[in-house]
Amino acid sequence: MARKRQDLQTRGVPSDQTRDVPPLSMRAAVRPGSVNAEKRTVDVVWTTGAKVLRGFFEKFFEELSLDPAHVRMARLNNGAPLLNAHDVYDARTVLGVVESARIVNGEGVATVRFAKAEDDPAADVVFRKVRDGILQNASVGYRTYKFEKVEGGDAEIPTYRAVDWEPFEISVVPSGADDGAGFRGVEAQHPTNSCHFTQSQPQPSQETRTMADPTKQASPTPQPDAQPGNAVEAATRAAAQARLKNAEAVAANEARAREEAMQLERERIVDIRRLVRRAKLGDELADKLIADGATVDAVRAAILDHIAAEDEVHPTTQHVRFGAGDDARDKFVRGASAWLFERAGLVPLIEEAAKKDPRHFKDIALDGGGEFRGLSLVELARESLDRRGMKTRGMGRMDMIGLAFTYRSTQGGYQSTSDFAVLFENIMYKSILAAYATVQDTWSRWCRADTVADFRPSNRYRSGSLTVLDALGEDGEFKNKVVPDGQKLSISAATKGNIIGLSRQTIINDDMGSLTDLSVKLGRAAKLTIEADVFALLLLNSGLGPTQADSQPFFHANRANVNATGSALAAAALDADRIVMGAQKDISNNETLDLRPAVLLVPAGLAMTAKVLNGAPYDPVANLFQKPNTAQGMFRDVIDTPRLTGTRRYVLADPAIAPIIVVAFLEGQGQAPFLDSENGWRVDGVEWKVRLDFKAQMFDPKGAVTNAGV
Repeated sequence: MARKRQDLQTRGVPSDQTRDVPPLSMRAAVRPGSVNAEKRTVDVVWTTGAKVLRGFFEKFFEELSLDPAHVRMARLNNGAPLLNAHDVYDARTVLGVVESARIVNGEGVATVRFAKAEDDPAADVVFRKVRDGILQNASVGYRTYKFEKVEGGDAEIPTYRAVDWEPFEISVVPSGADDGAGFRGVEAQHPTNSCHFTQSQPQPSQETRTMADPTKQASPTPQPDAQPGNAVEAATRAAAQARLKNAEAVAANEARAREEAMQLERERIVDIRRLVRRAKLGDELADKLIADGATVDAVRAAILDHIAAEDEVHPTTQHVRFGAGDDARDKFVRGASAWLFERAGLVPLIEEAAKKDPRHFKDIALDGGGEFRGLSLVELARESLDRRGMKTRGMGRMDMIGLAFTYRSTQGGYQSTSDFAVLFENIMYKSILAAYATVQDTWSRWCRADTVADFRPSNRYRSGSLTVLDALGEDGEFKNKVVPDGQKLSISAATKGNIIGLSRQTIINDDMGSLTDLSVKLGRAAKLTIEADVFALLLLNSGLGPTQADSQPFFHANRANVNATGSALAAAALDADRIVMGAQKDISNNETLDLRPAVLLVPAGLAMTAKVLNGAPYDPVANLFQKPNTAQGMFRDVIDTPRLTGTRRYVLADPAIAPIIVVAFLEGQGQAPFLDSENGWRVDGVEWKVRLDFKAQMFDPKGAVTNAGV
């Protein structure tokens, strides 16, 4: 025996001496159904004295004596803090206070009270998660001052019973503390305290409730004395290691079973609260059903009975009764959309877009999401199915999300699209429209938008003119006048677009940011696609536009829309361009159209000169004192763009009168992108097709004059 004690001391386990030990923690649990929402209190079982494996010197089993004489309760009953995950160094992590603590029937029980919501919103968030069964784990922090070794235990892993120890705080934690890890990595920050380790004789512990020690098996049969000492020690060590390995396996199985049970209990609590809240029956009923251990199916049946009883009390005969399905669906889509808009940071973008184009955003909510606020994408998928009466308990997340996208309700006698799919389509479409509406462009300021019924060429006509009326002599008769043939032009629409996909993995990873970021980029790309197409058309043939049917570019001397006298941007030069435009005649070559400049389109490098020329009262280029600026106010809009380079400029008439480019959109689609969806074939989720039906095409060459500049 003396040799064995000497071996233990050599390995570092104290036998009868004082050592410095760190503060420790032990798993605790919230009592289901003990939450008092009004008083904001909840009961916690903070210890059962269970044996746990420790290891700050060498591995040993620790038992906590629950003899009231061995536990210093004064500190816990003197306003001990309720902390967030054992953080004792930041006052902001104090969630509440321990109101009372006691030892009852071999258990340490405490009532803790959370801070008021208006005083501490962070504490309120934790309290609501405890109330809803999302957080069910707690941990107690304590110090030990005296250990007694329990004889008769495992020779390799001794057992020590704490007979003088002091709990000093209780913490709400996301998961139970590691039994052998103390304060989970914060021991170095906490001061140690002296603890005396001593011997004791084996004795029954009636006051201590401990879990069965899975490591205790039959002692190995002593080996004959003739066996060498080293072999005996090796055999003993191997047997101890085997027992330890078996104990660890048993403990792991028990931990998994506890975790599964807690997960099922959390799901039960969440489901019951959701059902009761949807039926508008109040949180008190939900608390009672949870405390009574009611199953979810039993709660559903009770709610249906309640609704049936209400119908008998308030009959609706001789009236048309409307179901709440559509309203509930709209509420889900609007509320969940509002939360996802806020979460993705899209609220400012949508508010700006609503000012520019209110038609697409008049029915949108930006109130933060209400009851849906804080839900993850997976939780929203579950919510959408629960609202349709689908049971999701026990369903894998991949399967649940797939069903959320594809489930079709037959309420009302017809199939309706999945609420979850509608939610995401709403988020995607509004994001695309908001980005589309807020992107700065120039084409809408100098081109004309038109619509066509389909993708076939649609004709547009410009008729000739009558010049002047014929003179009549005395007794003269009125003669018929023939209207010259007009000019026929055609416009059509085309389609551009892309496909984006949302995988189930993205939903599970809760990666909403990447999806909305992609949709915003698509909206911007759609708007810029029109801009790029318009300028690509204008810049053909070195800025003279596309080749026409007569094999000449759009801007050509034959069409009298080119000022052949290239000149630098100045008041006199712009006046010369104006004169060229004003000389244009109609297609019959009978009448001068007298078109006036309305828009000046220049490269970005000429922007400041152009704007000064259009606004200055005196000629800024001639540099002559008080010489009037003849170009002042000539244009209602001066547009500059980096898509133009060099010195070429364009003097444009009002696009409502004589547009040189028409952008034709497909009728019924408006001037915005269109979003369509289908279950993905290329991704395991859903795909959205974003398309924009438009085409930019040259129209009336008489509506502009170009000058190459110098």
